[in-house]
Amino acid sequence: MKKKIIIHNGNISIGGQERMLVEFLKILDSNKYEVLLLIEENNGDKNVYIEEIPSWIKYKFLTSEYFMKKLNEYKNSKNIVKKILYSYLLKKKKKLALKEIKKYLNFADIIIDYDMGLIRNLHKLPLENKKVIGWSHAGSGGKYKSKQKNKNLEKYDYIVAINEEMKRGYEANTKNPIIEKIYNFIDVDKIQKLSLEELPKDYKDKKYIVTVGALTENKNHILLIEAFSKLKIENKIEEKLYIIGEGKEKENLIKKIKDLKMEDEIFLLGSKKNPYNFIKNAEICIVSSYEESFSLVLIEAMYLKTMIITTPTNGANEVLGKNEKHGKILENIDADELKRSIYFYLKNNNEREKYQETAFIRVENFKRDIIKKDIEEFINKL
Repeated sequence: MKKKIIIHNGNISIGGQERMLVEFLKILDSNKYEVLLLIEENNGDKNVYIEEIPSWIKYKFLTSEYFMKKLNEYKNSKNIVKKILYSYLLKKKKKLALKEIKKYLNFADIIIDYDMGLIRNLHKLPLENKKVIGWSHAGSGGKYKSKQKNKNLEKYDYIVAINEEMKRGYEANTKNPIIEKIYNFIDVDKIQKLSLEELPKDYKDKKYIVTVGALTENKNHILLIEAFSKLKIENKIEEKLYIIGEGKEKENLIKKIKDLKMEDEIFLLGSKKNPYNFIKNAEICIVSSYEESFSLVLIEAMYLKTMIITTPTNGANEVLGKNEKHGKILENIDADELKRSIYFYLKNNNEREKYQETAFIRVENFKRDIIKKDIEEFINKL
């Protein structure tokens, strides 16, 4: 008899966690499981991964495309009336989603809260005789500021952590959930195939550094822009900087680039479903985040044998090793240190190649088929 599973997630737009969700769905066995995917937001043409959901998996949106369009219209407005409307619609969205979720709970006795977005509402859901699993992709397992969220944290039967620091955090801060560690993973065959696609004509035969990630404050692109700008001015490097991603920080980044007079050197390329050819052909791949629990970009660059330089995060320590065996981890989140590291590895190919070879071997631990076994073992014991 097939196990029935409900999987909940906030959206299906471009993003590392959303990309991981789709890969997670693809490894599930249709002969073993019956799955209903509940997606909180219907963002219309921004639902870029919708076509990659396996055909045997049913999915439902919990809010309409029209509603989300109205909500997003007011999202970043400075108009006081629109700000009030946004706040009202945001609260309404949460109520609508909660009402819709209740309609589908009888489908299954196993609920995987893949982005832990249900944590704010678990106390409002009838969860008797159901196994509830929180799949944590961010943070270090610490306490929430909200008392209700901390109470709801105890309503999970299991929490899946994606790094050791996160696992220890949840173990220290919760009593009820059993904490499991399961790594995120990559599909190396898919990445290899996409990485071989030719770069667009405007980017071919150019030397560049690349970073891939949503344009958010946490990704800290400002740090990289500042470091790169200093490199261009002080060291006269020939490389360009390509930033791949979209997000609410876009206007601030554009302004920063203009203020530094770097419009001909630093380029915002927007979101790309295939960033792998850009990563493969880069001199260096940078992750400048304040925090990363498990950066897929790190692993993807390691597999494609592109040198990694990253800020010190839990995810970087887990993937690269605290002894920096597989990539360069900065000591601090500092523009001058980042500038010096980029310059050193641009000028020292032998040092880059050492990292690239050991990193490629390390990726064995994060391949799809290995982690698939861990996931199946976990689900089968629920």
